[in-house]
Amino acid sequence: MADHYKISAAVLCGGKSRRMGTDKAMLTAEGTPNAVRLLRALSGEDSPCTDVWLSIGTGESYPEIHAQKVSDRFPERGPMGGLEAALTVCREEYLFVTPVDTPFADSQMARELMAYMADDSKKHDAALVIDGDGRLQTLLGIYHKRVLPALTQRLADGRREKLQIRDFLRDLDVVYVNAQALTDGVRKSTSCNTPQEWQQLMEQESFRRGDMDRMAALRRNKRTL
Repeated sequence: MADHYKISAAVLCGGKSRRMGTDKAMLTAEGTPNAVRLLRALSGEDSPCTDVWLSIGTGESYPEIHAQKVSDRFPERGPMGGLEAALTVCREEYLFVTPVDTPFADSQMARELMAYMADDSKKHDAALVIDGDGRLQTLLGIYHKRVLPALTQRLADGRREKLQIRDFLRDLDVVYVNAQALTDGVRKSTSCNTPQEWQQLMEQESFRRGDMDRMAALRRNKRTL
């Protein structure tokens, strides 16, 4: 059923990256910046995402990255501002969002999450991921465009309590999806906020690629026996 739905997508990269100490959008793995990796992972012929956006907040414009970009309409409103901006410009009813510090999210995750929305698409306002550590990832999942008016109203109000995304979610009908229920979901929902977390993730990826290379070599050897 989810394959019948088209989805927009947005990579949210307008944060301050204070704990990381450097722009998380431009952290590289194998020479590819996070933002570029995610844009590619959400695009392509097999992707359900018809339009993919880079939400850039109000700061860095990333001229070196060729993509559709959208700036926050409400400056200094935090991540909800990026979500609101993306919902404003997206073409489809459904928007898959991922923070740029979750480098392995992809179109397969978007498609699988859409199945949870499509079961009762007139009811659910969002489908959000609970990561492998049991933490709700409020900006990793799918939002229906119907939430936009309420979100815009909160941002226009501007009071601090109105800018808490968990408070916003209390007004929505949200389905929560455990990462373990998604293909490679624990890895794909892993986020990095500090240099130490980034280093750990890169080491895990190195081991994972090594294991994959060894398995491929074993299969080749079996075929030659």
